[in-house]
Amino acid sequence: MAVRKVGTSRVIREIGRGGMSVVYEAYQEALDRKVAVKALDAGSARSEELAERFRREGRAYAQIHHAGIIAIHDFVEKDDALYLITEFVDGEDLCRLLARGRLPPDCVAAVGAAVADALECIHAHALLHRDLKPGNVMISRQGAVKVMDFGIVKDSMASDLTRTGTVIGTPYYIAPEVLGGDGEDERSDLWSLGVTLYELATGQRPFDGADYQALFAAVRKGRLRPVRSLAPAVPRRLARAIERCLERRPDRRWETAAMLALELKAIEGRLLGELRPERRLTTLLEERALAAASSKGTMQLGTGDLVPFSSAEIAAVRSPWRGPLLVALLALVAGAWLWLRRS
Repeated sequence: MAVRKVGTSRVIREIGRGGMSVVYEAYQEALDRKVAVKALDAGSARSEELAERFRREGRAYAQIHHAGIIAIHDFVEKDDALYLITEFVDGEDLCRLLARGRLPPDCVAAVGAAVADALECIHAHALLHRDLKPGNVMISRQGAVKVMDFGIVKDSMASDLTRTGTVIGTPYYIAPEVLGGDGEDERSDLWSLGVTLYELATGQRPFDGADYQALFAAVRKGRLRPVRSLAPAVPRRLARAIERCLERRPDRRWETAAMLALELKAIEGRLLGELRPERRLTTLLEERALAAASSKGTMQLGTGDLVPFSSAEIAAVRSPWRGPLLVALLALVAGAWLWLRRS
């Protein structure tokens, strides 16, 4: 392990690694607390774009103070590398939980309400998360839900680092308007949350494909199996809340994250009764034998997936009528040919 100390934090062990960054568990002796150190490696730090994206992640964390969002403690530049010192979350991310099967409906509602509340705070600061997915949401041993990884955050007051012909994010969770080049807003984050909640509730993603183009075509069409067809135990009200996030047209989705949070909290209250959501989520970890495991403090790595499109892929995404028009044209030509033969 090359890194021994970052600022006042003594590195203990590596707990995760991605293509461009590494996360360590560390200890701040002066404050007697564990922290997480996210390091952008020296090679990536020499890229002006990646370094600026990493700095933006730090600034985004620093602007926001919310119980449902990972807290940042420091930003350090040392030996041509960049480091974010953040809160250490002792728990598991939703991706690991999903590996053991879909979540019970009451847990889906509790997680969704907490994430929607955190998104409302992010949006109130004129920021978009842009990469909300199961791997970027953690549940701590105490049942706290934490949103993390602002590596591709977008500040409406700053320039965008996205290159022409690319889309930033994780393909399965990108909203159709972003894929189509029509811009993005808070409702694009709500789409990503909808995909995440659909996956938590059913154990499946709402849209899939053999490659990017097939996946994006499925998203563009917007046809998905109803939540209750895959998970009949999900209450209708919760299913409707999730499916409204996944409306193809942004103006048909929830107008704000606050409205979605309010609805999910009402559902959560009905499902949990007097039981506090934190206790229910702690029980979920215990039920899946995760809370008893050694501390991991996992964190999703990287600064976002840059998804390059070929010109054909961009045209297919941005021209939803292209397929039907081609079919109609072929049918017209075939009809004319048959008419000529008969005459």
